[in-house]
Amino acid sequence: MKFFDAINSHVAWKVHLQNHLLGIADAEFDIHTVGQDNLCELGRWLYDNLATWQDQPLYWALLEEHAAFHRCAGEVVHLHDAGKIAEAEHLLHHEYTELSHRLVHALRELSRIIDGE
Repeated sequence: MKFFDAINSHVAWKVHLQNHLLGIADAEFDIHTVGQDNLCELGRWLYDNLATWQDQPLYWALLEEHAAFHRCAGEVVHLHDAGKIAEAEHLLHHEYTELSHRLVHALRELSRIIDGE
């Protein structure tokens, strides 16, 4: 996977989450693992490149951003499925969105550093 594909994978994963929140069945989205950062395509790719990028401080920041994103997504699903729709929507449109933007930014920055070497 390339960085561009990684960003697209992240965006596609977000669509799966939004489908779940809208009540649209999505076979590619598992609500039981949404909070885990190592099971989505992007997460597997990031962890698969640990040996290659471990000397890059931004890599570790990216891993943390990705983990925080998944923790937040897990909380959105938990709140939504508990019937706390307004709280889930608030979290989705604020913290979740901010984490998503930060994650994409970190991916772009790491791409600039790695591809520039």
